[in-house]
Amino acid sequence: MMNEIAQRLSAAIAASKTSYGELSKRTGIPKSAIQRYATGVTEKIPLERLRALASALGLSLSALTPWEEAAPVRDELPEITMIARAGQKMSPERRQDMLRLLQIAFPEEFRDDDGA
Repeated sequence: MMNEIAQRLSAAIAASKTSYGELSKRTGIPKSAIQRYATGVTEKIPLERLRALASALGLSLSALTPWEEAAPVRDELPEITMIARAGQKMSPERRQDMLRLLQIAFPEEFRDDDGA
């Protein structure tokens, strides 16, 4: 039995008349993974992949999930908000490039808690 997210994703893909291949190109997610998500074969879909799929389909994350996405936190670090906004506008590949650059430039900040 397909879970609710798979049902919503499958319906959204059908409504958009977008192929798995096209979604794969737009999101950087393998076509086979998208198919497994939409058919309910894979029940645990990473949140970033859900966000990428929703964006590629022109939807909000809450359109694909049974829960509402939390409103962005307006914190005391406007630079972080600016970086997050820039990341949302980027393709998945560009986001990965940005993350790699940040990890190279700031290795101490990206080190795991266990020191690795």
